[in-house]
Amino acid sequence: MSDTGEDQLNADNSVSTFTSALWFNAALAGGFFTGFCVLRRLRPSVYSPRSYLVEKERQPPPLPDGFLAWIWTLIRIPEKEVLRSIGLDRFMVLRFLRMGIVIFTLFTLVAIPILIPVNLINQLDSPGLNKLTMGNIKDPDRIWAHLVLAVLLSAGVVYYTFRETRQYLVLRRLHLLSPEYANSVTARMLYVPSIPERVNNIEELTKIFNRFPGGVRRIWLTRNVKDLPDIVDERQKHVTALEGAITKSIAASYKYYAKKGDPELEDRPESRIPEKLRPTHRVSKLPIPLPFVGRKVDSIDYYHEEIKKLNEKITEAQRSPESYDQLSSAYIEFNQQIAAHMAAQCVTHSREMTMAPRYIQIASTDIIWENMNVKSYERLGRRAISLVITSAIVIFWAIPVAFVQLVANIDSLSKILPFLAGLKDLPSTLVGIIQGILPAVALAILISLVPVVFRILSKNEGIPQKSMVDLSLLHKYFFFLFVDVVLVSTIVGGAIQAISEFLKNPLSIINILAESLPKASTFFITYVLLQALNGTGQAILQAVPLVLSYLLPFLSVTPRDIYTRKAKCPTINLGTLIPSHTVIFVLGLLYSTIAPLILPFVCLFFYLTYFIYLYQFLYLYEMEYESGGLAFPRAIRHVYIGLFTWQLTMIGLLAIQKALPQMIIMIITLVVSIFGLALYDKAFKPLFKYLPIQPEEDEKKAVTTTKSHQTGSSFFSTGSNILEEEDDKKILTHDDGVTTTQGEEDDQFDTNLAMSKDGLVRRKNGHVKSSKRESVGVVDAYNARAQLQKRIHDDPAHPSSSSTHDDGVSQEMAVSSARLMYEVQSYMHPSMYRRQPTVWLPEDDIGITEHEMGQLKELNIRTSNFGAKAEHAGKKGQKSRVQVDEAMYVHGGRGIPGEMPTGDPNFDVNDYVRHVVDSYALVESLALTTSM
Repeated sequence: MSDTGEDQLNADNSVSTFTSALWFNAALAGGFFTGFCVLRRLRPSVYSPRSYLVEKERQPPPLPDGFLAWIWTLIRIPEKEVLRSIGLDRFMVLRFLRMGIVIFTLFTLVAIPILIPVNLINQLDSPGLNKLTMGNIKDPDRIWAHLVLAVLLSAGVVYYTFRETRQYLVLRRLHLLSPEYANSVTARMLYVPSIPERVNNIEELTKIFNRFPGGVRRIWLTRNVKDLPDIVDERQKHVTALEGAITKSIAASYKYYAKKGDPELEDRPESRIPEKLRPTHRVSKLPIPLPFVGRKVDSIDYYHEEIKKLNEKITEAQRSPESYDQLSSAYIEFNQQIAAHMAAQCVTHSREMTMAPRYIQIASTDIIWENMNVKSYERLGRRAISLVITSAIVIFWAIPVAFVQLVANIDSLSKILPFLAGLKDLPSTLVGIIQGILPAVALAILISLVPVVFRILSKNEGIPQKSMVDLSLLHKYFFFLFVDVVLVSTIVGGAIQAISEFLKNPLSIINILAESLPKASTFFITYVLLQALNGTGQAILQAVPLVLSYLLPFLSVTPRDIYTRKAKCPTINLGTLIPSHTVIFVLGLLYSTIAPLILPFVCLFFYLTYFIYLYQFLYLYEMEYESGGLAFPRAIRHVYIGLFTWQLTMIGLLAIQKALPQMIIMIITLVVSIFGLALYDKAFKPLFKYLPIQPEEDEKKAVTTTKSHQTGSSFFSTGSNILEEEDDKKILTHDDGVTTTQGEEDDQFDTNLAMSKDGLVRRKNGHVKSSKRESVGVVDAYNARAQLQKRIHDDPAHPSSSSTHDDGVSQEMAVSSARLMYEVQSYMHPSMYRRQPTVWLPEDDIGITEHEMGQLKELNIRTSNFGAKAEHAGKKGQKSRVQVDEAMYVHGGRGIPGEMPTGDPNFDVNDYVRHVVDSYALVESLALTTSM
């Protein structure tokens, strides 16, 4: 190939594209990292909230304050500590990143010294970086090097996926068998959809599922709560608005009395808030409030009345759940964990698609309540529609992606659009920036807009779990990235350079593509560079949260605002995070032998990404719900898709170059790899979902291994089951006619119960005594709650918090009642048990809060000024500010006074018991009374 002026220009542009992208992204990454190292110590609320917001047992080890000293400490944290702190979902993300590090580091060390000289020396002398690609080969014998390395890499990928999956299954089994998890309600839970009306009752479901070991413990029939959630949300909005109105009134009153010279308290009006300062607003039936539309009301008085009405309406609705229609699904808790896994795998109904598919291990915080009445056939139809829309989005989104790729090839684009030829006259550095930076940035922006739509589609498929929606999003998003980023960009990047020649000689398309396809690698090298340097730099700097941390204090008016801002960790969605990693893995495979220059930058991506997310998982992000690492096998599936695509590409390139022996060996490698995936599915797929039935000694060994992850033996933190059957009967059975009957036992396990010093009933051997229960009052969760509420409200033997710490028997009863209430309410719709929120006001020097609290209590509205104070900032019109006791609420982990945390995945039964027994009266907490 002659070294013409155009070829030299192409060479200059490809090199400048690469160098511009390299230096630009490296400079940005360096700036981001330096900024992080400086700000990390100054803004712990932005960069390390997990170090003090999560429970002590899960807090990561402290890092030194040095500018760089923390790096060595971070990378030396043992895996056991990492797993204990972040959980299995995030830990398996790190394991996947480490798999990328190992595979691509080893292959880079082997392939770069071999393939670069093979492609470069005495070959076609292609322009620029294309000299380093497989397209520069003219000697067919040199193709053997690419083939041998391709076979080695294929074998390495298959081996490592099997190896990592085996280790994942060990970790998953230990997680499922750990006392902390195995003794939870979630571990024994089965969700059954599409239940026929004839079977959809407590008696019939008990008969069906009592056949499994241990029998049924409790059943929740899902109900259509209609507009109750909206009413509960409306009440919360009114409470928040009332808090804001009173807090702003306090600030205005401080300013008002300061201007008047701060007269004595007794000279002030009874309401404490000057009449002209009382807040007002307009009320209308319009969905969006408009200025000067609607009647004008006193905000404080209006919210008082509205909250009182809503409290009465919600309490009445919560007292009569039977008034709501049943849905076609139910939650069934078994006495033994293994029973739930067996029930999920058995055929339970003779009619097809009935009472199927069943889901196990659904946490109460992981439920999508809107999808509880979606039947199996309806779910299939929704999924089909979702896939059609997803495919349409992928197809049409390819148009802007293709345009971005065209911009990355100005030389070839100018041949089709001659008016763009002037761009080639620009300085090579500027051309390099246009080709190497702008397309990659534009592509990243285009990609970021897609996951929101995919999440909506996944949720509307009728999936009952939030975590499963994330897994569905994970596949959709990868499919989008794979098609639009990998395939479309590759095809457009290679084909655009061949269009002008193809128009002259259509028969030359095969030879043209053989030469031009490897040239698309320059775009992907710059894309990987962007993700490795710029992407990770932006991720660690957290620029948006950093800016908001300075702005939000000015917008935080009430104690609730301050608490919400300071006491919660940011969350991360694995459904969008993992595909961004797997697509780089696929690009590394796809161009590993075609353009080996990409390999060092793929390695760089996995090294930096592992380091960044090791820090962020430990010190920054929390998960809203856990799936037990189920995203990992889906990520492995993406690896195999990339592996097959790369092998097919190699077969095509070998066929074009007429390397027949190499092509045959590559076809054999592809067949073996497909067989490997089939074996992978056959061997591992059932274990991803279900717990194996294994000998008792293996189970004990697994439990022993995970004991180190358990919490200490405090009063409320225990490895015992949430509540034994004896506790149920002890609390629910009384001489008022409510009795339970017990059938024959289904297994031979003995139940060894021991009364510990702290008054809790503890289990010695890890087994639950199983029995068939015929009493609907025990099995039906709604009836169990009603009985418990009646017992707590009517029986003076049940103590309030004032006596729970003086009498050991009363203490035990209080704890058992709280535990049982937590259990029976867990799988009801939250609006069916959501207590009224507390109007949390700051204490003030004027007496406004005291006066308002008195009025609220007369209306039976919960209120508190505990731990919050509105401080007077001085005279001369200075602003006051609200202070919250951070030692108690932020660092101490205490929730808003009198409220249960909502949406907190780490809020478990022990937290519930502590909250009920320590925070307020038991009767007031657990029994639905009008005098709340």
